[in-house]
Parts: sequence; structure tokens; C-alpha cells
Amino acid sequence: MTYFDKLNRPRVQAVLNLLGEAPFFYRHDDAEAFAFLRRNRAEFERFYRELYGWELLVDAATARVYKDRWYNRELKPSQRDAFDPARRLDCVGFLLLLEFYERLLEASNRGPTDLPPPRFAFGELFAHARDRLAQLGGAALADDEVRRMLRQLMPMLERYRFVREVPRERDDDVADERVLYEALPGLYHYDPRRLAPEVVARALGADGEEEGP
Repeated sequence: MTYFDKLNRPRVQAVLNLLGEAPFFYRHDDAEAFAFLRRNRAEFERFYRELYGWELLVDAATARVYKDRWYNRELKPSQRDAFDPARRLDCVGFLLLLEFYERLLEASNRGPTDLPPPRFAFGELFAHARDRLAQLGGAALADDEVRRMLRQLMPMLERYRFVREVPRERDDDVADERVLYEALPGLYHYDPRRLAPEVVARALGADGEEEGP
């Protein structure tokens, strides 16, 4: 059984490693390797589907492999290296970010594949989250609690490559409100429509350590 006999082996190896090293492989990571993947998408799709049972998802800016089941049943959810927020407030925070991302794209009249990715300050995301929670019936969540929810979420989002903190020009401390991030195109693969009043009500009425909605 062969898959890549007619393709350049070093380039195939590079693409397979790029897909396996992080949750998302972005076009701006390696434009040449990304173009090679897109040109030979059918071969890579067949490789993952037949050998792993995984689905390869590729658009103009993002590639990722997706599996719909875990084979090692001895692994606890906390031991799986996958983006799977467990706390309810993390789930709500992520949905708020997805909604904010859509507004960033609309405001700049751009799509998720356009480069460079849109930037935002932490304070802008905080203001959006605070206002939307109030509209959805979450006014009981104080400003400092909203800020803490987002601060706890951002490291997870950076780890799984949904956002990237923009490097600072100086070593000076920057207030949280002014820290800049890039919203990466992997966010476009998720749907914010689950952000509804009942979701917020459940989140605010439950222990933050419970399983997500």
C-alpha cells in the first residue's frame, strides 16, 4: 500500500511533521509546504483516512487533522493533549472570543484567510465580553470576574494556536488592557452560535470546575 511514491519524500515528511506538531498548520507557518499540501491534498487525505481514520481539513489558510474518537481508553480527559476546555466559564469565554473574532473580520472587511491576521487589545476583548454577558443576562458577573475568566483562558488559547501574543518592542511592562494579540484563522473553524442566554445562565449558576456545556 503506497501513498506518496510520486511525491518528493522530504517535502512529504515536512508536511506530515508540520501537521503533527501543533493543532493547526497555518499557511504563514511555511507557505511553500502549505502550497505543496494543497496541491497534493488528495494523497494526504487518503493517507490519514485509510491509516488513521482521521479527517484532513484544509482551507486557504489552515490545515488540521481531526479524529472523532480516542483509542486509548486508559487516558483520562485531562491526559489528552487536545483543546477541550473543561470549565464552564472557559467554554463561555471561548464562545465570546469567537463572536468577537467575527466582529473583527466584519469591521475590517476581511476574511479569515487574509493576512496578516487581525489584531486586538485584551481590553477590547474584555469590553466585548462584559457587554455581551450583560446583554445575555450575565450582569451578575462582576468586571473583575470577567477579566479573570479571560486571563485564565488566554494561555490555553495561545497553546492551541487560536491567538498569538504580539511580541513587545520593549521589555517594559504593559498593562493587561493594552496587551496585543493576533486572532489566528483556526478560530474560523468553530461556531459561536451556542452563545445563548441559557448557556450563560448555566455557566454563572454552576461551579466553574464542572464539565463544559
